[in-house]
Formats: sequence, C-alpha cells, structure tokens
Amino acid sequence: MKRLLSILIAIVSVGLSTVSAQDAKYKALFIYNFTKQIEWPASEKSGDFVICVVNHNELFSQLSTTVAGKKVGSQDIVVKKLKSIDEVTKCHILFLASSVSNASNMESVINKLGASASLIVTERQGALKNGSCINFLIRDDKLKFEMSSDAIASRKLQVSSSLTNVAISN
Repeated sequence: MKRLLSILIAIVSVGLSTVSAQDAKYKALFIYNFTKQIEWPASEKSGDFVICVVNHNELFSQLSTTVAGKKVGSQDIVVKKLKSIDEVTKCHILFLASSVSNASNMESVINKLGASASLIVTERQGALKNGSCINFLIRDDKLKFEMSSDAIASRKLQVSSSLTNVAISN
C-alpha cells in the first residue's frame, strides 16, 4: 500500500512539474512577444534591454532560454533573477510571481520604480487594480492575459493595437 501511494505521489508530482514547466514556457514566449508589441521611450533604448523576474525560478530559466541571443531593436536582452521585491531596480519588464504580487508589495514595487518606463507583468487575480500593466490568467484551460491601458500609459509605454486586441480586458 505504501508503495502504491509513493507511486501515485510521484506521478502527480511529475504531472504538476510538467504543467508548471509548460506554463512557464508559454509565459516566457508571451513576455518575449511583448517586447515586439510595446514601444519604450527613446530614453530607454540604449544599453541592455533588462527583464527582471522576481521569485519564479522556472520562468527565469525558460525566459533565459527563449531570449538567448535576441535583441529588442539594437539592445541585447538580459534576464535577471531577483529573489525578492527588495532587489527590484530599473527594468524594462518586471515580472512578479503570484507569491510576491499582493497589494502591499505592488505598492512598494511601484514606489521603487518611480516614473520609470517599466512594464509590470503579474500572475495574480486582481493585480491590475494594484498597478500591474499586464496580468496572466487561465481562462477555458488556456493561458491568457489582461491589460490595464491606464497603468501602461502611466509608465510612458505605447502598446500596439494588435496586442490590445488579443488582451482579455483593457
């Protein structure tokens, strides 16, 4: 009986890690494609294009693989892994895992970023109300995203109409 239970736990664990890996792979592809559909101000178009990932190891790994050797315009893409919101600095794209994107942390992050042109991407229900620009969610068993046009505009970013058209809400 213990052996059967151990086998079932192993199967469920493998299944969950596969779902998590697939989820991270699709989020990484979305984030990379956001770089093509969003325009940053001219002042942000020198140096490296920095994508910061807070508290999501799987996404960091997938994103690093997805963007390896790629550029945004003439900027090399660099992915930085941050352990907590305390490490947040200026990033072109800042991804906050659901474990760190609660209302109080979002307020801290927004204060840290100030008026910088940073796209804040989250994966927590209700995050748009707290200042997120783009929030991932699952609808009909598919990964989708919702957008806040106001939050994006406040960060001095311009979004293509094609991206706006595929978002769940604006």
